[in-house]
Amino acid sequence: MNAVRKESAGPAKWIGDCMCCLAIIAVCLVIALPRYRLGSVFGDEGFLAYGAVRVMEGQLPNRDFVSLQPPLSFYTVAAAFTIFGTSLATLRTFGLCLYTLIPLLIYAITRQRAGRLTSLVAAAPPLILGMPFFNFVPFAVWQGVTASLVSVLLVIRAAITGRRAWALAAGVATAVTILSRHDQGFYVIVAVSIFGLILKYSSKQSADEHPLEMLAFWAAGTAVPLLILTVPWLVAGAIRDMFQQLVLFPLTTYASTSSLPVPAIDLSAGRQWAMLASLFYLVPTFYVLVALNLLRTALVRRRFDADLRIQAFVLVFSILFYLQALTRSDIYHLLITLSPFFIVLAWTAADVSKSIAEGLNRRARKWPVSWVTPPVVLGTFAAIGVYLLLLVSPAMLTSTKPPIRTLALERGGVGMDPISAKTLEGIVTLIQKHAAPDRSMLSLPYEPMLYFLAERRNPTRWNYLWPGDQTPDDHRALVAQAEKDPPAVIVLTGEKEMQRHAVTIMDYVHSRFQVEEQIGRWKIYVPRNDKAPSRERR
Repeated sequence: MNAVRKESAGPAKWIGDCMCCLAIIAVCLVIALPRYRLGSVFGDEGFLAYGAVRVMEGQLPNRDFVSLQPPLSFYTVAAAFTIFGTSLATLRTFGLCLYTLIPLLIYAITRQRAGRLTSLVAAAPPLILGMPFFNFVPFAVWQGVTASLVSVLLVIRAAITGRRAWALAAGVATAVTILSRHDQGFYVIVAVSIFGLILKYSSKQSADEHPLEMLAFWAAGTAVPLLILTVPWLVAGAIRDMFQQLVLFPLTTYASTSSLPVPAIDLSAGRQWAMLASLFYLVPTFYVLVALNLLRTALVRRRFDADLRIQAFVLVFSILFYLQALTRSDIYHLLITLSPFFIVLAWTAADVSKSIAEGLNRRARKWPVSWVTPPVVLGTFAAIGVYLLLLVSPAMLTSTKPPIRTLALERGGVGMDPISAKTLEGIVTLIQKHAAPDRSMLSLPYEPMLYFLAERRNPTRWNYLWPGDQTPDDHRALVAQAEKDPPAVIVLTGEKEMQRHAVTIMDYVHSRFQVEEQIGRWKIYVPRNDKAPSRERR
């Protein structure tokens, strides 16, 4: 386990791995098929779905509508809509594919220096502690996770085989990561760059080892797709908006308006909260211990061999990936970071079990000690699994218990409880009643799902409003854009909060529109007509 897994050409290897992959797929389907079309992540899911629709209409992300995500995530969903139909069902099917692919990639990466059992247990936790928490929606972050894992796998293959094609393909996967989730792409770039330096200064520089050449092919594979896309975006005038929304905004405004600090371990707040808080400390502590052990091993061996290089590469990538949980420290952002953690954990458990076996063998050479590895690996993951399940069990999986019915909307396809489904259908019906297909509507502050389900356009660049994210100038610009394409209906929630942080917008709403109806938390505004009575239904 503490050496890079040797390549074998026999069919038994591929048959065994194929069986393991089929087992992973089967478990994925058992977990996901009853659930992947249930519920709705109303704000963020709607943002992704309607952003893809805007792309299908010829709009350019960041230039024509504001987005904190890179453009590729909208294009991939738009492609799925074009091929399979524009609906939430299509969106979730795309998510189901990513959900299945992520544990397969974890298995494949772990397999590069471990056996099948270790690789299987490494792939097991993401089956629950991943996209099921996000209702199987293929958010940009999960597209980035998938692409980054592909890149890591290809980089390892390039290092093991020395083939330039693997390095070139790894670069293309890195470019896809950047265009899907730019922060994750940055982590891949840093990890691969450090890996290249490790290869340069630790290899023997033999005839078949050319780390700088491999790094150059990876860089070319990364740069070429980015350059091909950057030129038309530059011509279209989108680069400046991309830089402002994807780089400047996260480094300045987002940190002050949306950040959540790492929680303190407070036993008085309850056992579950203390366990959640401890997880934010246990993960980096584990990484530090693994890093110290790698350094110790390198000093003992007096060289950084191929196995240690690969371990160091994945460890650096894992540490960088964890940084995503520091700005907004909640359970959802922590779960996003854990895919590489399970790989490092599996390798560590396997290495520890091998050390135990070697120690027993030195004490009693005649004892069969090969049985040590499976129980150590399985026991480690069982302990971690119990800990995590106790932590997240209340929100582990979307309930499949009835009553549930499918949204009776053309772009629906997801199941909800009957009351929520009826309410949402009623709102969409009212929007379509008051706004003809050629008219716009406005959904405030953050209900882009209504644009998608009602099939009505947003007359502004903003699909969301968040306290502090937009300036008073942005609010005035939104009103100016709405006045150029007057909405036939406005759907508003959180009016009191809006009145506090978006006075200009609320003045526009109240001066030009009046409440036509209220359904639950939604207020339906139509153009003002003082003679028309207003109605409320709760």
